[in-house]
Amino acid sequence: MMRYHDFLRYMSIPCVLVGLWILLTTVFVRAQDALPAPQFLFRRDDRLILLDGYTGETSELPFTVTALDRFTWSPDGRYLLAQLYEDRGVSCLNLYDVDTFTWVYEQPVSCDAVESIFYPDGTHLVYSTSDGINATLWLFDLADATSQQLYITPTGSELHRSGIDQLTWSPTESYLTFIDYNKIGGGTDNSLIVMNATHHTYITVSAPNTYYAGYYPVWSVDDRWFLVTLQYQYVTSGGFPQTNHQGDLYVVNTESGDSVRLTYTPTVREQDAHWTDDGGIAYSVFIEQKTTLTLEEALDTPQVPESEIVTPEPIDVQELFDPLASKMISPDPNISAWVNHDGDGQQYLNIGATSAYYGDTRIPIDDPTWDLRTLIGWRPTDVSYPLG
Repeated sequence: MMRYHDFLRYMSIPCVLVGLWILLTTVFVRAQDALPAPQFLFRRDDRLILLDGYTGETSELPFTVTALDRFTWSPDGRYLLAQLYEDRGVSCLNLYDVDTFTWVYEQPVSCDAVESIFYPDGTHLVYSTSDGINATLWLFDLADATSQQLYITPTGSELHRSGIDQLTWSPTESYLTFIDYNKIGGGTDNSLIVMNATHHTYITVSAPNTYYAGYYPVWSVDDRWFLVTLQYQYVTSGGFPQTNHQGDLYVVNTESGDSVRLTYTPTVREQDAHWTDDGGIAYSVFIEQKTTLTLEEALDTPQVPESEIVTPEPIDVQELFDPLASKMISPDPNISAWVNHDGDGQQYLNIGATSAYYGDTRIPIDDPTWDLRTLIGWRPTDVSYPLG
């Protein structure tokens, strides 16, 4: 029979655990009460919905949207950049203040906008416009609402119209890259432009054959150099988008544009090109080796003992599977957003604890894999939230 003191000692363990759970929960709730809730923005039908990450409460922004409108948070979360689709592939560009429910500028920044991206510090906006022949890149100052021309495509014509696409910052955000393209035949001639974010000088990188060319720079740690694979051919023709050309690896100086060709093997693909910790360059080459044997040679193949066979390393499951990979972690690291379904085909936006499978808040939404504009994302903030 359990003695009374043993009973008390036995019962004290779960009591301590419960008490600890209550304490941690209380601390977390108090932290939530003391700090502003992270906010998540998403699209439902023709409205934008702002969701409180703690309570799950939602509120609609007081204007309607179309399926072709695009929205992006400013880096500081102060504004929402709106590209409201007009016609001919262009949009009206303006900033919206989510706290005051007002447009920042009485007139749009531009109604010929095609692409746009914030400067990393949020003080400026880069956007491109098109006149139907050439494209122009502009720098917009949010403080004085003025635009400065940065770049104009040089080769547009009525037959071969030019454009600007894929505005992207380098890892240190010191350089802005984009594609300058000319429409020709069934595709485009593409060149990569790399622009200094401070001085707005730029270099042009072009493949030996720019028809359908793609550029995927691999940056050095300080962005002074990048690696890129350039090909003599990217497609056989506009009607047959295949090629046997694998390209060669180049290293390019970001400021001067000077380049050095590192490989001369267009039949072999260089893979996993990257910078080493000491600033060196590494890449892999996989060469196919074909072996032909007669039946007699095959039957006389020497047999190797199992102990001498080099086997692959075991798969590291933790390395391959990241349970947080599909989660959009909020500024409060304890709260995340993610999308899943119950097997009925309906997609749900979940808001809840980062470690959970189902969120405390579940909202039916359009499938974001089909409509990439459904989820705008967490509102950036400079508030520092505790972990746990």
